Amino acid sequence: IGKTIEAGLIIKETKTRGMVKNILILAPSTLGSQWKEEMRSTFDIEFITTGDIEFSRDPESFWKQQFIIASINTAKRNSNIQKVTGQFYDLVVVDEAHHLRNRNTLAWALANRIKKKFIFLLTATPLQNNLVELFNLITLLKPGQFKTEKSFRQEYVEKGSLKKPANKERLRELLRDVMIRNT
Repeated sequence: IGKTIEAGLIIKETKTRGMVKNILILAPSTLGSQWKEEMRSTFDIEFITTGDIEFSRDPESFWKQQFIIASINTAKRNSNIQKVTGQFYDLVVVDEAHHLRNRNTLAWALANRIKKKFIFLLTATPLQNNLVELFNLITLLKPGQFKTEKSFRQEYVEKGSLKKPANKERLRELLRDVMIRNT
């Protein structure tokens, strides 16, 4: 199953169960129309996108809509960031989430500041990064899962190498609480 379909199944199920009423999907701008079409044709959910006329006509009310697809670059712009973070979303889906691995970026800060009940991070890019970047992604999913960066480094990172995990089994166990890995 592709990422969009897998996310769509979760979106449809949580919506059907009444667990979510409003959804924000953050995807690369080149994928916005693909996400919109997939959600409409496969799951019968109508989303609006930042590529639609409604966005340029009335950006204030755009961000208050029930089902939104936006590029993370559009959402993090100075003219939009307050509108995005001023709303509450039951579900936020971030496609190409590996771009959020650096906690010092505006994209990470945006994802962290968005008020949400659930967040779903999608990536097809294998994580071959340093373990602190993994800590940053997991912190978006479940803040406090690894306590602080300092305690994470002490317990799960081999001294002298940010790419070598220590305490591998315990790390895997904690990752299973927040991550589904399909290969």
